[in-house]
Amino acid sequence: MSPVEEGAAAPRLVVPPTAWPMRWLRLISDGLTYGPPSAVVNFFTSSPRPVDPETVWRTFTRPYPRFLQAVIDHYPPPRRRERLIAQMLAQPHAGGIEYHYDLSNEFYRLFLDKTFMFYSCADFLKADDTLEQAQLNKANHILSLIDPKPGEAILELGCGWGSMLRHIHAHAGDLKSLSGYTLSHEQKRYIEENFGFNVMLEDFVTTDLGEERYDKIYSIGALEHVRPNEIPELAKKVYAALKPGGRAVHHFFSLNGNDPHATSMVTAQLFFPGSILSLHSHHLAAAREAGFTLTHDSEHDYRPTLRAWFDNLVANRERAHQLVGVQQTNKYLAFFATSWAFFNLKEATLHRLVLVKG
Repeated sequence: MSPVEEGAAAPRLVVPPTAWPMRWLRLISDGLTYGPPSAVVNFFTSSPRPVDPETVWRTFTRPYPRFLQAVIDHYPPPRRRERLIAQMLAQPHAGGIEYHYDLSNEFYRLFLDKTFMFYSCADFLKADDTLEQAQLNKANHILSLIDPKPGEAILELGCGWGSMLRHIHAHAGDLKSLSGYTLSHEQKRYIEENFGFNVMLEDFVTTDLGEERYDKIYSIGALEHVRPNEIPELAKKVYAALKPGGRAVHHFFSLNGNDPHATSMVTAQLFFPGSILSLHSHHLAAAREAGFTLTHDSEHDYRPTLRAWFDNLVANRERAHQLVGVQQTNKYLAFFATSWAFFNLKEATLHRLVLVKG
């Protein structure tokens, strides 16, 4: 959908052409092939100049007439959506993760919270909460769900920049018992240089997690990258890796409804190639079949976090252009805006689950 440079240390977006007439022609072509949302994302991304932030935000988040929204929601037709998504899912997990995350750690610092660098939904509990306070609220809530004790073996699946590992360490004070998996070279390097946690550059979907090795296993924004056919086997692996009475805590968003190939999953390939969300019912069924008992399932609002990231990136656009270029900056502005609309239309919901091994 958008070509990527080959052979580079980290993939970089390439969206030709950038000439104005060709951008309009591509808008039409992409719209017919991939649907209106993907076409508009590529249109903004391909601009050789900085896009107007409010135009981007308004384009994706404003309400559309019912008939137009129906087209947006249902085009391309189901069979074409399945084919497009299947083509993207043919690639290994690592390619999509590196494509999105291995841009520049400094770039992500421009819009994430200054305390943790959480790249996941925060909890804005009060109207005047800053992004930093909201991410601390989230971290404290997840900490209460994990309930770590000193000496417990705790594993994080997809550990980002080590945000939650740091919070658990500050609470339980046990560095050696904490470990995590990541597929991002940049994130692994950042964690090792700054915090010293044991981080493995491996795909937790395919790696053997062992038998009764951990007291707690958790993930924050990682299950979104696990494909639907992989969810049941991962649930069984996590169950087996936990000690009796152990718990799994997952913070993730999943699709509502019953369409596993929603149009939004085609657009998602522009940002996370090779990743597709699962239906929430699928997650719950896989957990039950693995043997887990569900003890907690709460829902949370992602929209304030996405708006905060958008505003932070706008405020730091000049530096972003220096770090990753104008097109990548344009793309992330479109990413945050279209993601806000995605949750506003209730196509997906952010959940936190606690699953206990009997």
